[in-house]
Formats: sequence, C-alpha cells, structure tokens
Amino acid sequence: MGISKKANIAANTTAVKRLHKKPSGKAAGWIKKIICIIAFFIIWIGAVEIFQIKPIYIPAPSDIWNSLYNMRDSLASSILASLGITMSGFLIGCAIGIGMGLLMAYSKGFMNTVGPFMEFTRPIPIFAMIPLFMIWFGLGLWPQILLIALGVSAVLGVQTYEAVRNIPVVYVNASHNLGAKKSSMFRTVIIPYIVPHIIGAVRVAAATSWGLDVAAEFMGVQVGLGYIMIVRQMYLDTPGIIAIVLIYSILAIILDQLIRLLERRLTRWTDRSKISFDKVK
Repeated sequence: MGISKKANIAANTTAVKRLHKKPSGKAAGWIKKIICIIAFFIIWIGAVEIFQIKPIYIPAPSDIWNSLYNMRDSLASSILASLGITMSGFLIGCAIGIGMGLLMAYSKGFMNTVGPFMEFTRPIPIFAMIPLFMIWFGLGLWPQILLIALGVSAVLGVQTYEAVRNIPVVYVNASHNLGAKKSSMFRTVIIPYIVPHIIGAVRVAAATSWGLDVAAEFMGVQVGLGYIMIVRQMYLDTPGIIAIVLIYSILAIILDQLIRLLERRLTRWTDRSKISFDKVK
C-alpha cells in the first residue's frame, strides 16, 4: 500500500508539472503569431464598423470573402496560370543569373565582354522594359515569362558574381597550394562558400517574380491572377483586389518556405541557425 500510494503521488506530481510546463520556443512563437493575427482582425473589423469606412477604401473581411466566393469559377485556373508563368520565369532567370554570375567571376574574358552591358542595364527598372518587350516579342505567354526571367537574372547575376569575388583569398591560395585544380576548387571551395549567399538572393528574386507576374499581365495574356486584378481595378472593386493580393501573398510565402527548406538542406554544415542576439545586452 505504501509503495502504491507513493507511485500515485509521483504520477499526480508529474501530471501537474506537465500542465504547468511552459510551451517550447516554436510553440510559443506560433501562439504569438496566432494572437497577433486575431488582434489584427479584431482591430480591422472594429475600425470598419466604428468609423463606417466605405468598402472602396477599406473593406471588411466579409466583403473580401464574398469577392473570393464570387470569383470561385475562374480562381483555380487563374492560380494555375500564374503559377506556371511565374515559376517558369523564375527558374529560367535563376539558371541564367547564377550561370552568368559564375562565368563572369570565373572568366576574365567573359567579364570584360558581358560585364559592361550588365552594369549599363542593371539600373534600368524592369517595368520600363514592358513597352519594349511588347514591341520586340508581341503579346503572349512567352514575353511574360521572359520579362520575369530578366528581372530574376538581373538580381542573381550580380549577387552571384559578388559572392564569388568576396571569397577570402586565403581559401583560394590554400586550395591552390594543396594542388587543387580549377574544377576541384570550384566544387570544394567556391560552391560551398557562395551557396548561403546565393540562397538569400534567390529568396529576394522569388518575391520579385510575383510582382513581375502582375506587371507582365499588361502584355496581353488574359489569364492569371494579375489579369483578374486589372479587371477588378477597372470596376473599383477594392475587396476583389485585396483578395487577389492575399492569394499572391500566400503563394509567395509558400515559395519562400520551400526555398528556406532547401536552404537548410544545402547549408546544414553552417552555423547560421545557431546565431542569436537574445542574450546580447
């Protein structure tokens, strides 16, 4: 009986400790995010109701939901069209930008040939190229993809080149003194060093590609989320515009999370995730 009583007391004590146990860091972070989202919606609905704000300026969440419901017939096909256009341009731009950046850093002749052209065109806003693209390539799907690819490659080309040029000379010299050839140096020194830097640029380029998708809709393809947004703007449908913006935001967040997952796999040997300034006074 004594042993059984002690066992029951120990079990009850353990249960109480579990109830009062603080949530882990990730759980606490998610709880804070959920609380912030709920507070945001409460303030939003309260402001609209109290100040009687017109839907054309700040619509209520219910108005946005109604707009989404009214677009349900064409929404799925529009999302797939925008995904196809954006991802095609994004992947092509990544391949061209990273490839050109590596070639410029690796070959002095290529740098002297292509570098001045890139330096001249890099400051030009990509949106200013839309009229020229319409004249050069006409209206259609491929001009949209090329516009996104151009914007992505411009970002990644410069970032890749700068990442390679910023490799500490001591790494290159040490590899050369150990008898490494250019191919092995590229594989064992250059790529491991620049990947963490390029991933950050890829995340920026991914976010940029969604904005370019909206701009590319002005090039005549009457499909995709950007086209729906343009039509909603013509009818001064603010709830519809915000609904499309929210969909773009969700798609951008999903793509960014996928890139972050890839980053963790490719840079698991680094200490980037261990850096914290919480204890710094």
